[in-house]
Amino acid sequence: MFRTAPVLRACAEAGRWRLELPVVWETPAEIIVIPPGFLTDLASIPRIFHSLIPVNGRHRSAAILHDYLFVVQDRPRDGVDALFLRAMEASGVRWTQRTAMYLAVRLAGWLPWQRNADALAADARAFLARHGLERR
Repeated sequence: MFRTAPVLRACAEAGRWRLELPVVWETPAEIIVIPPGFLTDLASIPRIFHSLIPVNGRHRSAAILHDYLFVVQDRPRDGVDALFLRAMEASGVRWTQRTAMYLAVRLAGWLPWQRNADALAADARAFLARHGLERR
């Protein structure tokens, strides 16, 4: 469950947002803190589908969590996607929308995941800095 709501500031780059305060996801098993400064595009939804599923909505916190975990890659991708689904449910996203979004990341998320993995392997410090993060 999210313990904090995201406070975001629009970046100069269209479609990018900077987290102003930490976002905290907490369950009995774990706590994930997304630090201030993290850069997100919220939900990566192709423009053609924006009328069906907006980039910004009840799924906002879950999308930020998913983006963050796609960047830091500290767990397997299937676990990241499953957490996205649980986080959307905890945020009150209706079943049809969260299922569609989950299936989309399962089907199409492999390419951005791999690009991020390659960038992390090539120069982790620079990659994390591009996302507003310092090396942990």
